[in-house]
Amino acid sequence: MTLSSISLRPLGPQDGPALAALLAACPDTGSIGSTERFEIDPYQALMALQKDPIGVVAEMPGYAGLVGCGLIRFGQCQWEGHVRPSALLNTLVVHPGYRRQGVASRLAKWREQLAHQRQGPGGVLWAIIQRNNTGSERTAVKWADQFLESRVATVPLRMRTASPPRSGHFEVRPVKPDELESVVEQLNQYYRDYNLYPPETRGSLAAWLAETPFDTPFRHYQIVADKAGSILAGMGLSENYRLRATLITHLPAGLRIMNRLFHVIPASGELREAALSRIWFAPGQIQAARQLLERMRWEWRARCTSLMFSADIRSPLMRLLNVWDRYAREVEGIALRAPVPCTRDRLFYCG
Repeated sequence: MTLSSISLRPLGPQDGPALAALLAACPDTGSIGSTERFEIDPYQALMALQKDPIGVVAEMPGYAGLVGCGLIRFGQCQWEGHVRPSALLNTLVVHPGYRRQGVASRLAKWREQLAHQRQGPGGVLWAIIQRNNTGSERTAVKWADQFLESRVATVPLRMRTASPPRSGHFEVRPVKPDELESVVEQLNQYYRDYNLYPPETRGSLAAWLAETPFDTPFRHYQIVADKAGSILAGMGLSENYRLRATLITHLPAGLRIMNRLFHVIPASGELREAALSRIWFAPGQIQAARQLLERMRWEWRARCTSLMFSADIRSPLMRLLNVWDRYAREVEGIALRAPVPCTRDRLFYCG
């Protein structure tokens, strides 16, 4: 095969079955190995998970399926005190039978050129890379000018087996439409100094809650309020388990030992995840946020095996985790290209 024989085209709705076959042939090869089983059409699932990413696929003569795929998601983010265009690069995969033949380079170049066309020189290009994923690291070296190792912790929080004690001081409940403005104000205030945070508006949060590939809601926003009705903390939840299951194919020895003790990953290796995001709490109200988190771990116990939580390892949000959950986490790096280098001690938004 030569580079000239590879053809690239946009990913489309008709590619669902071929995309599923490609992803099944390409398990994640980082320190934690995993693959996915989709519960709905893979194209629809990706659109829901990634919020309308743009995809590119690679084909070649003589092969009926896809030999590669890459995604890019555009938006805006805070970067070093200013709001800039952003592009997140993810899901770059190449079929094992066609690796080391230039497919990944072509896909990566396509995404990089599209980002430049959309953003110009003032945008932020970034990717989260799992530790020991050498293929992704080699690709990132070609476009990134900064790489921050061990900055993002992704934790599967196991569900509760007993109801958490109720507090007479707090009320946990879904957010009301007329409270969205207050929530957004406090959410933006919480992340005002974070890099990569996409500023929210009442409209953007309402739209996020309304988006669903099903006939029923797929996303939820829960808050905790005090007796006076003041909102003290909030977090969003996406029912990703309705879209796909994650199948763990490999754990490092240390995590296998920890998992035998703390049972974060089920014995079957199958994770049905709900993803947490847009988490914040008012100054001095971490106990209120913990009450909210524990209630969610209990109320969703029959529907999923874990709540997935990602944060900068130095973020105050990491203090929400219980001791046993800290042991079963994957720490990832961030590859970056930005017009202004990041301040090393500035926190990153990963939710």
